[in-house]
Amino acid sequence: MTATITRPAWTIEFENETIDRLIDKYAPDIPKKRLQEPKAIATAEELENFYHFRVGGAAHDLFIVQVVANLIDKIPDPELQLFLSRQLGDDGAHAENTRRRVEALFGRDPIDDIQKQVQKHWDFMGDIPRRGWLGFLAFELHYEHHIVAIGSLNRRLSRLYDPESSSFATARIIPDETFHRAGVAEWWLRKFDQASATEKSELAAQVIEADEEVQRRRNPYLKEHEKISRRALGIEVEGTGVIYDTWRQEVLSYFLDIPVSQLPKLVSIDD
Repeated sequence: MTATITRPAWTIEFENETIDRLIDKYAPDIPKKRLQEPKAIATAEELENFYHFRVGGAAHDLFIVQVVANLIDKIPDPELQLFLSRQLGDDGAHAENTRRRVEALFGRDPIDDIQKQVQKHWDFMGDIPRRGWLGFLAFELHYEHHIVAIGSLNRRLSRLYDPESSSFATARIIPDETFHRAGVAEWWLRKFDQASATEKSELAAQVIEADEEVQRRRNPYLKEHEKISRRALGIEVEGTGVIYDTWRQEVLSYFLDIPVSQLPKLVSIDD
């Protein structure tokens, strides 16, 4: 693992260009642009599917809040603490917005259902986010970076949507999450780029091992959440798993300065 790559800045343009390239190479039948405008959810079935989808999204955000709140005072790095305080506040605001939107649609506070789903994240993640910087990085990669491609595809392929939720996502969630991903990348690369070649090789092996463990733990959840998302958003296009897998390779390549061709065989979302 001696070859290196030239990294562009981590931006939403970098993300979109990379995802488009992966679609061209691995799944050319997947449209890269929206083919039709989505329609607003309206029927009882559509609303019920939307409920489960949005509760799952709020739980994802609240889990991040709980992890970061647990870790922030244990990190002897004030610069990272300031970044995490922004991440904590942003994801808390995202979860709260979803909670209140669901409450407005259904006439009841979904907070108990949200917390039940948060507990599922704790159950399969265990203590990994609290296992020093390796566990922390694996947590950030899986809850911020590796899911980007699927989120992008969902926006492109959805045939159903909630206008108010979509407006908030465009105005707040998408730019916030892009900032988070760039911030994690900057933190890690400051650490990684100071290491010697031998140290980088050792770090890369450790990161991949931790990342693989989280992938195995998250796979059942990811498969179930995909079903929920497809029902809620009216997605009919198949074959998105290869984009998740190849995007994850691109993320690890970026973070570890290793060409994709030199990465070991990784656990697939379809395993």
